[in-house]
Amino acid sequence: MPTEAWRAEFPALAEEGRTHLNNCSASPIPYRGLAARRECERVWIESGNPWETWLAKVNQAKAQFASLINAEPEEIAVLSCATQAFAQVASALEYDERSDIVTSDLEYPTLPQFWRAQAKRGATLRVANSVDGTVVPTDRYEAELSEETLMVCGSHAYSFTGGLMDVEAVADAVHEVGGYLFLDAYQSVGVVPIDVKAQKIDMLVAGTLKFLLGGPGISFLYVDHDLANELEPFNMGWFGVDDIFGGETENPQFADGARRFELGTPPAPNAYQASAGMDLIKEVGVDTVRERVVEYTQQLIDGAIDRGYDVHSPVDPDQRGGVVNVQVETPERIESSLLDAGFNVSSRAGGIRLSPHFYNTPEEMDAVLDAIVEFDR
Repeated sequence: MPTEAWRAEFPALAEEGRTHLNNCSASPIPYRGLAARRECERVWIESGNPWETWLAKVNQAKAQFASLINAEPEEIAVLSCATQAFAQVASALEYDERSDIVTSDLEYPTLPQFWRAQAKRGATLRVANSVDGTVVPTDRYEAELSEETLMVCGSHAYSFTGGLMDVEAVADAVHEVGGYLFLDAYQSVGVVPIDVKAQKIDMLVAGTLKFLLGGPGISFLYVDHDLANELEPFNMGWFGVDDIFGGETENPQFADGARRFELGTPPAPNAYQASAGMDLIKEVGVDTVRERVVEYTQQLIDGAIDRGYDVHSPVDPDQRGGVVNVQVETPERIESSLLDAGFNVSSRAGGIRLSPHFYNTPEEMDAVLDAIVEFDR
């Protein structure tokens, strides 16, 4: 489908004329997402008991996410956010024999914040440091691994720079010492192909707020089926037991597979919107998205350098996700000017963070760079 046809899917573009380059923060909502929200409301209004329809949509969203990462629906739990997924997994872990959690110095703050808090339960956080501030080479993770390593928990795509972890290499390294790989794919799913089986990923979490076009309030936790059945979360909720509507209170049993990590009432309205976003990504195709994003991010890097700016993102496309960070002296001021001028961007880590998607155009890449030059005077 031509780019213009895809652009017509988004009211922010088609009606408001925005140049949306902020998918690493929040993607634009498509018309079909708005329609999905109205459908949820219609069921709520017209149905005597909406739960059967709502839960069917939650399960549909699980299956869609599973398909995106080559998992089975039974290996997916639905939660409200990535931090809740970390919490449910962490509650099922013991830190007596192995206590080390290895992460990197390029993580979104919530990840080290969460694992630092697990120190009171015996966990120790070890940090693999980047060489150039944009990516963390595999050998930096390997240097932190030992017989004390319980898992590597880190980002597939680092949120401030767009750098990519070499997932399969890190998986091999942590498995060699007997640990797990728990991947935060929030900034990569939908824009970088993921295959949890081929890449040997034990656990993964992501939401639909960013490149999946599905909005906030819902996340998906993948746990390999056999591993899930070895783990018992400290917290149990009625959606995490084997018979959701059985009402067992004396001897409740955990559900088979990843559903045991679920807690209470799932975010059904969010599942409608998430499903619509993932449906659009499937139509376009992750490989197509990846091809376009690599092209646009390279154009942004080359154009920024040509205009005299430093870029705090990997130049090598094999090491880059969907983010380009253009370094400027007053990022907050320039961000505000760009927003006023119709460019959806964010300021992070000393620069203007740009994250294009399949619906953008080459002309928009040049336009935002020219606007940065103008507002940087």
